Amino acid sequence: MAVEIPRVPEGTRVRVQQSSIPQEPGVAGRAGTVVVASEYQSKRLGVVLDGEERIRVFLTDELEIIEELPLPPERQVARLRPALP
Repeated sequence: MAVEIPRVPEGTRVRVQQSSIPQEPGVAGRAGTVVVASEYQSKRLGVVLDGEERIRVFLTDELEIIEELPLPPERQVARLRPALP
């Protein structure tokens, strides 16, 4: 069993985009910061939108990355290793 790593690290700035899933009106187009990214729920991220305090949960396809943080050194090294057959 493989453990997936979240594709978007905590601290990344994102913007909510319209998706096929119904959203709360007025959320699309707002910016925020990823505060919860877990390997157990790699397709869901906790985001605090600008001007709010509560954490909202979004799917990764509902978010557009505005400013991406550099990966930690161990993840950069892992990207350079060849995949297993």
